[in-house]
Amino acid sequence: MALTTSPIESLPNELLDEVILLLATPPPSCERLHHPPSVQITRSGNRDLKNLSLTCSRLLDLVRPRLFSHSCFELRDVDRYIEFISLGLCGCVTSIVVKKGAVSDDTPVSEPLWWRRLFRRVRPLRFTVLAPPSFIKELLGMQMPEEHGWAFEIPLQLLQLECDRRDPNPALASQVDKQLGLLDCAPWSSLLFNESSSIKAYNHYEYFLYQVPSLFHRWGSLTSNQTLSERPRLFSSLENLTSFTYVAVFPFYNHVQLVLDAVELMKNLRSLSIQLGPSRNDRVTELEQRGSMDPSDPWMELATGYSLIAHAVRNLGKTSRLSVFTACDYRMDAVRAEIDVILGDILCDGSWRHNGHGTWARTTTERSDVQRTRQR
Repeated sequence: MALTTSPIESLPNELLDEVILLLATPPPSCERLHHPPSVQITRSGNRDLKNLSLTCSRLLDLVRPRLFSHSCFELRDVDRYIEFISLGLCGCVTSIVVKKGAVSDDTPVSEPLWWRRLFRRVRPLRFTVLAPPSFIKELLGMQMPEEHGWAFEIPLQLLQLECDRRDPNPALASQVDKQLGLLDCAPWSSLLFNESSSIKAYNHYEYFLYQVPSLFHRWGSLTSNQTLSERPRLFSSLENLTSFTYVAVFPFYNHVQLVLDAVELMKNLRSLSIQLGPSRNDRVTELEQRGSMDPSDPWMELATGYSLIAHAVRNLGKTSRLSVFTACDYRMDAVRAEIDVILGDILCDGSWRHNGHGTWARTTTERSDVQRTRQR
């Protein structure tokens, strides 16, 4: 009995590619960047592309570039991943998520600077690392206070870097072998850092004296604590950024100020997004109220933090290229009215316009004034 041809096989490759494009979905990690960092960030029940690739060899060839465009792997498997994508898949990869387990996971890695070996093979537009604070510190080659880590009990943090485009410079791959840090080895334009929750520290007496393990202790004190030889390299790492997103759950207001100090170093920043409260359906405050925490303390820190943010945004609107600010916590019913008052009172001088949904945009007149100031 002769085999019948499926109608879909009669379609030209151009139409089949459109069908594949409709089946392709964004990586699940993009929807969970504002949630507590978790190893479940890449989990997805969608198998449409994989199932389509199993139907016939023709569709497999067409699906493969999109099937492997978003990759994820455990750090201990970095060598196996590099070997796999070297089989003609390097050009297909647009985003990578690397996961490193909790502090207790001491699985050895073949090379300390593993990301250099990875970037010699592939140049993703989006690079995400999910790992403990101590590993983030080593990844960026920075110092980070860890003596108070026991008070915060932060298992994982998330760092994401993005490029607007792939760098056309053919010498870029060879530059990875030089003494460049992760922030300098590609034309990153966007940085997102999910610092996780500080809520457990509120159970301790004089919690505000504790320092959360965070890279912002390094960046926020550049002007006072770093040697002259270190400053140019660190400043250039931040000056290329045009977009920055900071996510944390109830950070102390003095730590928020450190973050804002680092933002001032991002001279080309155009978009700033900040979240200081828990994401929707996160019951973190309910769970911690079983301890000795005063339930009003985290909310006071959040309100004070937004007051500092509002002043910083207003100043940056006058002295830098910042044109869009988003308060991600505006979606929270419990604090929306308070945030609206805080930001509205400080940004009400006519330079910024609120869209009613938590995003403030700088007016055209203010932008022109900044440009004229720069020209002078």
